[in-house]
Amino acid sequence: MFAARTRAVVKSLGAQGDLIPNENVNEKIEMLTLVKARQKTFWPIIKYTIIDQTLLDLLEEQDFSPKFTEEVLTEDFKNLRDSYGGGCAAAGVDAPEVRLQVSAAVDTVDKASSITLKKKTVDIEKLRKSCCDKKIKKNMVDALKLKGTEKLTFVYQMVSNIVPVTISGKARKGGSVLAVGKIFPTLCVTGIKKEETSFTVPKDYTFAYGLMEITTKDETLGIPPRSRKVRHYNKGWWNISSDGDGEDCETLQKVKEEIKMKADLLQPLADLHESSRRDLLKTLSELLDDRDALTLLEETLDQSSKGVFERPQSQVVSSFMDLLDAAEASTSQKDAAHLLVSTMDTLPDGIPAILVNCSPETLRVLNQMVSSLKEDAQVKLPESLPVSLQEEGELRWAAELLCLTNQTLEELRDHWDRPEFSPEVMLELLCLVVQGLSMMQPETHS
Repeated sequence: MFAARTRAVVKSLGAQGDLIPNENVNEKIEMLTLVKARQKTFWPIIKYTIIDQTLLDLLEEQDFSPKFTEEVLTEDFKNLRDSYGGGCAAAGVDAPEVRLQVSAAVDTVDKASSITLKKKTVDIEKLRKSCCDKKIKKNMVDALKLKGTEKLTFVYQMVSNIVPVTISGKARKGGSVLAVGKIFPTLCVTGIKKEETSFTVPKDYTFAYGLMEITTKDETLGIPPRSRKVRHYNKGWWNISSDGDGEDCETLQKVKEEIKMKADLLQPLADLHESSRRDLLKTLSELLDDRDALTLLEETLDQSSKGVFERPQSQVVSSFMDLLDAAEASTSQKDAAHLLVSTMDTLPDGIPAILVNCSPETLRVLNQMVSSLKEDAQVKLPESLPVSLQEEGELRWAAELLCLTNQTLEELRDHWDRPEFSPEVMLELLCLVVQGLSMMQPETHS
């Protein structure tokens, strides 16, 4: 519930590009806290790692005190979406074979006391004059183990509550849970609300924060100029919004074009020797139970593609890299493996393992549906379905997602509550993993 509230705050302030919502009620982030930021290669998603040290901890000499300014950002903030606690808004696919419903979160925010927010900002100019070009503690920077794909930043701005905030919500229990809701707790259930939860967030708690990059070149501290990013939602499919700009009718088509383009990058996987594909797939399935291992593999492939490769300590990740070398994989084949692994690591927890371990028949049916989507056909569920794609199957959500139309995609987007990516991205991720896994399957001989 705290995460839903902080996301609502950031969204309503119109500051998505500048402020990062604090989604952990146990994480009281302080000013000048160090944060590692990593931009994923294939996806415009940034991962943040909060460090229990501050900017000042990096300096050999701390002979100054940073100056801060404070201002009231908004008073009596209220923004409760009906979808958080309201009834189920159904979006039905015209085809009788499938009906996808979308609704509020399973763990909903039903009400909260009004919030008065303040913004605290460090005086950047004075900070630059006071600490730039100062010597840093090299051993402390080395201990951070920054990868080539990561940037070191610090918290220069915080948004917090001036008075305590009480948040309450109700978890839905009973009723029938839609297949899609089994994977996405933010999408939908029909049933009865029970078990109300309520808690109070103490004053001066971090609801959102802003970051600035720092450099440590030549063992001295630097703070590069900060540029403000402005998102133009009417350009590009990634950040499409349903604000009446006339682009909703093109949404699904743009998703299809993106899928086709990236699917072509996966094609070299099919050219690997069958035994290499089998061994790589087996090793990949072994590490999917450990999300950290999957992320490490993606980072290792990312470094390898940039020519900076360090042998990872993880045995299973090293095994995957060794198999690529043993297969004498070309650059395009390594890039294809990198894309597949990156796509898996971008999916929500649990989904990659389900897809990798599904039956060949299930994968075949899903791949046929993806192919139909790429051919601009209206995807429909086949009459005969494997058990996992049937009404109560663990991958029913995937089949339903592939059957989306422009109308149902718009409905889904209106109720989507995953801050890291949009439903369009989820559809693209699913299609690419299905296609990539299909290319790595052993050949069938009649």
